[in-house]
Amino acid sequence: MSVTQWNHQQHSSDQSILLAIRERKTAMPGQQQERIRLSSMGGESTCSNSSSGGSGSGSTTMKIRRRVVMMGAARVGKTSIIKQFLYDQFPDRYKETIEELHRGDYELPDGARLTLDILDTSGAYQFPAMRELSISTADAFLLVFCVDREDTWDQVKHFKEQIIERRGPKIPIVIVGNKCELTERFLPVEITEAISKYDWECGYMECSAKENRNIVQVFKELLAQAKVQYNLSPAVRRRRMSLPNYVDNRSGSTKGRYMLKRNSCTVA
Repeated sequence: MSVTQWNHQQHSSDQSILLAIRERKTAMPGQQQERIRLSSMGGESTCSNSSSGGSGSGSTTMKIRRRVVMMGAARVGKTSIIKQFLYDQFPDRYKETIEELHRGDYELPDGARLTLDILDTSGAYQFPAMRELSISTADAFLLVFCVDREDTWDQVKHFKEQIIERRGPKIPIVIVGNKCELTERFLPVEITEAISKYDWECGYMECSAKENRNIVQVFKELLAQAKVQYNLSPAVRRRRMSLPNYVDNRSGSTKGRYMLKRNSCTVA
């Protein structure tokens, strides 16, 4: 494959990413699922050859993986945002998260395959090693605060500084103000948005996980920060199914334990 052909294929794949994940969802009944080993690196794109039975002709499939890390204080709604985005669900009660990896597998209209990993991290400070690993392996970050809690804004600032120190100023970051349905807030939206965009040079979006408002827009903004081209105009058709969870306990360490939640989708 020539460089020109590869660049064209990569551009087409990036354009298709949000087309698939915007519908946020799931798999065709009967679609085979396989357990995939978690990568220790960030986003990657690979090509594999496949051939149709008996024809002897091969085709190249582009495989794309992106890892997004969600960070923020406890009870800001990180898990709720992810569940609304991937599963159209809002948790009816709070459950403390240590670390959960949600994964969506997508077949894009151009034939490329996308794996989107969204890591839901703990809001507690007692897991610094896990946080350091999350920062070092992410392709992009969503930093979440509550619009009515100033302490959660301060923690977002702390996380942002940690990320910039570790990864540099060009890593894509979006500041997310959750619970925008509330009437009381510690700062007007104009101020938090201006600080995020102009002082911190990050993306900014407010949403309501409870009311499912602007959830897709949060991930659109993340792709914009990552300079990923996309096209949202065509409608997509998809079917859904739920897949079981499993625990991947790496090397027997409790700090390496992930609850991996799978979500797959075929886009036609």
